[in-house]
Amino acid sequence: MSFFSSKGVCTIGIELTNVQGRPIKVVKRNKKNRNLYVFSSKDTISGVVEIQATKKRKKVEHIGIELKLCGVLESNLESGINTDLVSSVKKLATAGALSDRKWQFSFPEFNMPQESYDGINTSIRYYVKVTIKRNYAVNIKQEKEFCVMNLDTSIPKSVPIKMEVGIEDFLHIDFTFPKSVYHLNDVILGRINYYLAKINLKYMQIAIIKREIFRGTEETFTEKQTMCTFEVMDGAPVKGESIPVRFFLENLKLSPTYRKIAKRFSVRYYLTLFLIDEREKRYFKQNEIIFYRKSIAKIEDK
Repeated sequence: MSFFSSKGVCTIGIELTNVQGRPIKVVKRNKKNRNLYVFSSKDTISGVVEIQATKKRKKVEHIGIELKLCGVLESNLESGINTDLVSSVKKLATAGALSDRKWQFSFPEFNMPQESYDGINTSIRYYVKVTIKRNYAVNIKQEKEFCVMNLDTSIPKSVPIKMEVGIEDFLHIDFTFPKSVYHLNDVILGRINYYLAKINLKYMQIAIIKREIFRGTEETFTEKQTMCTFEVMDGAPVKGESIPVRFFLENLKLSPTYRKIAKRFSVRYYLTLFLIDEREKRYFKQNEIIFYRKSIAKIEDK
């Protein structure tokens, strides 16, 4: 168990106990990598809390000690816009003097339907937090974070993708993919067909673009991030040419698609085709694709 000093009043340690054999998720916190144990919805979250009072201080009074398990939607786009997704509170101690104490805790088969997520400006975090409440001083808090990943049992219906880029009498290109739904370790297969290309194309790229959409109190914020870019063609195509496309998702830092979490947060992905001609003019088409989680690796760094 790791202990953390809290304002010179005491040290607090929180340890999760049912972690043997669990996968580990590597996350960045305060510019350092941290390993979080991975749980799934309906797992039991259990552990130990230990408080050690600082010996050299006079007696410290409190008005209660509680333990809270919560999943929170956090955003730095607007101050104070944190939304509890799930929470449960256990009372560890009633009012009294702070002393050395140890408690075991358990949140059986806890419902955690939303996955953990670390985004550009928004995150979903799960943790257990100890709070020592005080009347005339700042409350003392310490938390232990863990990760939630859920295997998708309800997979959306997949449909073929066909997108066309065309300028009458000058350009006619389409690209086709047999499905629109992929798991996070899948392979995207497709084909690009050239029917007419009188424009001097310089190169062509396919990209996966992520959009984070967060609805604030007064406005909606959208952040875009290019997750990967693949160069399909360098130089002018030939009429009738057909180019196969294959790229692997396994090593990309992708998440499942999220839709309207707490009615305010979504993560959506788009397959986007870019054409750039010799004048640097850009033509593009895009289509939404859906990602879901099919498996959990022993060490997850996505």
